[in-house]
Amino acid sequence: MTSRITPEVAALAGKKHGPFRVRLEAGAIRKFADAVGDPNPAYRGEDAVAPPTFATTFRPEEAYPDVPADFGDVGLHASQCYEFDRPLRAGDVLDVSFTITDIYEKSGRSGDLVFVEREYEFIDVNAGERIGGGKWVSLRRFNK
Repeated sequence: MTSRITPEVAALAGKKHGPFRVRLEAGAIRKFADAVGDPNPAYRGEDAVAPPTFATTFRPEEAYPDVPADFGDVGLHASQCYEFDRPLRAGDVLDVSFTITDIYEKSGRSGDLVFVEREYEFIDVNAGERIGGGKWVSLRRFNK
């Protein structure tokens, strides 16, 4: 297999991006819970607690400053996991940053796959302390 990882893409490993600011709103938490079909009343109201996977919605306002948009035929989400020191709540203001920790490739049935692993850190702006983090893996598929 010819390497699909260009020098430009390989140079992204180890780079930290952010922080970007995220404000947790009760309405967004409720809509997320509705979208995933979870009727838990804790996810509703002014003091709503965010579902554990709510952090999947955290995005910078501008495009992700990493893998070029034209890299590969299709971009896909592969996995994510999060850990928190306390629940996320409506009203929280977080600074979110991530580091690209690994870029590697595999050959798949439908073509070559390039995986990009990112580690996230969530900082509570008001308390000035880390309240959690996570790992997100995405991939780019190249048709044969």
